[in-house]
Amino acid sequence: MLLALLPSSVDGIVYVRIRNERGPTAVRAGIQCLELLSHTYFHMRETTQIENIVIFYLQNLSSPAREILLGYLQLHHTGYDIHEDDDDDDEDDEPESQFQLKLMSDSVSSDDLRRAQFMDHKQIDYYVIVIDSFEGLQRALDRISATAAFNPRGKFVVLYNNPNDRDSNARLANRALGHLFVGHHSVNVLFAFAIDATSYHVYTGDPYHGATDCGQMKALKVATVVNGSFASRALSTAMINIPKVPPELESCTFLLCTRVAPPFIDLDCSRGLELQIMDLLRESMKFKVNVSCSTMDRGELEPDGSWSDLLGLMRADECDIIAGGFSPDFDVHDAFGSTTLYLQDYYTWFVPAAGPDARWKLLVYIFEPTTWEAFAGVLFVSALVWRLVAHYLPELAAHRELSMCFLNTWSVFLCISANNRPECNALRLLFMGLTLYALNVTTIYTSILITMLTNPPLAYQMDTIEEILASGVPIGGRLDSEDWFINDFADDRLVSEQYNATSEFQPSLDNLQAVVEGKRSLLMSRLYVRNTKYNGLVHGLSRDVLVTQIEMIMEKGFPLLPKFNRILSNLIDMGIMQKLWSDFLYNVTILDRIRAHRALSEADIIAASPEVVLTLDHLQSAFALYGIGMCLCVVVFLLEVLSKTRW
Repeated sequence: MLLALLPSSVDGIVYVRIRNERGPTAVRAGIQCLELLSHTYFHMRETTQIENIVIFYLQNLSSPAREILLGYLQLHHTGYDIHEDDDDDDEDDEPESQFQLKLMSDSVSSDDLRRAQFMDHKQIDYYVIVIDSFEGLQRALDRISATAAFNPRGKFVVLYNNPNDRDSNARLANRALGHLFVGHHSVNVLFAFAIDATSYHVYTGDPYHGATDCGQMKALKVATVVNGSFASRALSTAMINIPKVPPELESCTFLLCTRVAPPFIDLDCSRGLELQIMDLLRESMKFKVNVSCSTMDRGELEPDGSWSDLLGLMRADECDIIAGGFSPDFDVHDAFGSTTLYLQDYYTWFVPAAGPDARWKLLVYIFEPTTWEAFAGVLFVSALVWRLVAHYLPELAAHRELSMCFLNTWSVFLCISANNRPECNALRLLFMGLTLYALNVTTIYTSILITMLTNPPLAYQMDTIEEILASGVPIGGRLDSEDWFINDFADDRLVSEQYNATSEFQPSLDNLQAVVEGKRSLLMSRLYVRNTKYNGLVHGLSRDVLVTQIEMIMEKGFPLLPKFNRILSNLIDMGIMQKLWSDFLYNVTILDRIRAHRALSEADIIAASPEVVLTLDHLQSAFALYGIGMCLCVVVFLLEVLSKTRW
């Protein structure tokens, strides 16, 4: 009766699946597929410690994905010794590797994972994820990537089993592999798609093989697993373990974004120590590099979780590598990868270099204060001896006056002829001794005076941060250098309170000119200043604020990073880095000066010769003494007139 009531125009399509798609057969086949893939793929070439594995537990999985995940987790939790293979029980079976098991779940939010304090930061080696939808994979990766131990270069096995989806294997594999590659920079991935209850197609990513599409994710089918066994064991094992990154990448071009920071990256963006190092890496791996220069800083973490400047560009996939004299930073290392440290840089505060001291002071600076005190003592003792000898000998009355004794002694000291010749031989011998003494002292003084006039000493040089702060000169530098002073030390807190990171305090030629003029003090690299025309015009404090290492920064999953580090370590061991450093110092200290002298005119070369012609500036002391003498003369004249005038 019910069938008679239905309209005759109704059409329907009935899909018939086999009965055990959600039964124990499908569960056993899925567990065996995970076991086979992990046994084949989860191994390291070189390891010195126990490897760890994360099994991700997704809530609300449908059947049989849920039972497959729980069965695989149970096997690893209880432990087993021999890899079970129903079809290929031969002598090639080996004891299963022992892993340190870690379990993660989507019951904890990504924000909570980021805020959690992990005691163990050892990066994860292997990941196993069972899903029944692409959204489940996204949820799992969001949690995994939020942990401090996330390792983009770790190996992933993702198993997809949904009885309602047996036909979208290539499309879904390409989507999942692309999400892991672009969103999480992971390329060591196996994606197993269930095409029926007991069979799986296994895909892996192949982004770096190919002549024209380097860097684009391509899904490559590498195996078919039926009831826990490979359809072609030897071929499948070889395809699964083929390196994802070939030894040479001739068809690949990477984007190198640099910050102008001589001598690591020169102003013209064509020279620099780090560009030379990148050339060595490029020649070794045969890839190409597009270099772009900017004045942007390295970048800092924003309150919303994004990154600014060059790190922001790299996070937006507009740059593959960034360089420019970057020093290690814990916050950056938590979110990004970095190369082996290969060079050193020295940072200190720069202030105006002290110029030559005032010429009139050189008359006193020739000798130390103790020497001048000895001269004064000799003058005083000689005048008293002259007075005593003349008092007890039949000398003229004028020679017995104390004032005349001092004046005669002073005249002899200055090698000025004294007309008051003594009558007695004792005074004549004293006079001759004083004359020889005065000639010797005057000759020494004159020779040193000429040296001091032609090569005067420098005035007092400010050389401590305390003096800079006391002077009231504004201080500052790069934004990423401010973190060095944010700590519990009182001196550093004083610096951080006055630290300025605006554009006026960034390393540049204009700002160096402001330092020369005494308008500000900048925290800069000694190497940067040494590589500019202001070397010698500004003074770096004798004590370095920090000696830091230099590195290149990239995403943690950048495929070339392990090879970069191996090459850099070899270059350091072979002394190539030291050779680059020595060449840089040679070029700056000698070759650049040769080029500068070649560009000078004949008049400039003569002017820069070591022969110094004395000018009015050199004779400041002479005119100063003449002026002082005239002033004293006028004062004494007025005093004598006043003393002899009858009021």
